Amino acid sequence: MTGKMKTVCVGRFLVDVPTNAEISLSHQMMDGFEIGTVEESETAFHTRLAAREAEIRSRGAATDGTGGMVEASDLRVSGMTGRNFVYGLNRGYWMEGERRVDDEFVSFEAHAHTGGLSFTLSRDVADAADVKVTEALLARLQPRGEKEEPAAPGFCIGRALFAEPLPAHNTEHVVMHIGLPGHPDLKMAFASLPGGRSARSLLTRVADMDADAGVDEMLRVTKLRTGKRDIDNFPGEESLERVHEFNFATTFGFLWETDGVKDDPLQPFLSLELHAGINLEPGGKPADSSLHEDAVLALWDAISSSIRLRSNERPAAADPPRRP
Repeated sequence: MTGKMKTVCVGRFLVDVPTNAEISLSHQMMDGFEIGTVEESETAFHTRLAAREAEIRSRGAATDGTGGMVEASDLRVSGMTGRNFVYGLNRGYWMEGERRVDDEFVSFEAHAHTGGLSFTLSRDVADAADVKVTEALLARLQPRGEKEEPAAPGFCIGRALFAEPLPAHNTEHVVMHIGLPGHPDLKMAFASLPGGRSARSLLTRVADMDADAGVDEMLRVTKLRTGKRDIDNFPGEESLERVHEFNFATTFGFLWETDGVKDDPLQPFLSLELHAGINLEPGGKPADSSLHEDAVLALWDAISSSIRLRSNERPAAADPPRRP
């Protein structure tokens, strides 16, 4: 299974996975904007965009609480076609001592299409300045081939890259899900999130859970590996467990984490997680792992050892970037 591997660009990292692995992404975010991607023609994009605009306008006037359209405008990014929607005006206030401070916010969506790909940047709580921010981000968005490793530094999201230099920001999110054909009980996930998130390290949490567990429960758990583990100069901690479940199934739970540094996109919080023995039936009892222990360990070590930060050096300038 690990004899032939392919490299996946996820966030600011490269990860090697088995060639036949099925990859999907979730929780793609940049600077607080959720990112959606769709492969479609420009005609299909405009049809979908018109339907979305009509749906928002059907909610009525843009008065407080209706969710109607406040403003719709054409996207102003060279090489892209699309629209910006500002809608869902809400007003409120908070108190600073005895002083009332009024506030209002809207929801926002930027829809863009280029090179057979459509992108949506959205935010449920936004303000007027977010229109300029999204257009500055979209100006740095570069479509890429499915198997293409981008040369420029930046943040990978599936078939595209937010290429540096990016506008100043402090949040980047992406989660890669890894599935293996023929092994539906085995799931893996690699997450890159803003750093400095956890006050309690992985080993501290594991020790606390073990202390709270009963004797019978601990007798069913075998610690295969627990301790400090650095990957690509990222200091981390690892916990690998085999569990004999109450229904006599053998399952595995592996986890590696590095806490990262707050507001540093090159040192995010990273997490790699593996679970084997998942029952696909909702509420079903654990199932026997479809991979033997040595195979699960080999798979884990092959993938985890490959995690590496992409080069942050910019290649020689070619064509000038798109400008909003």
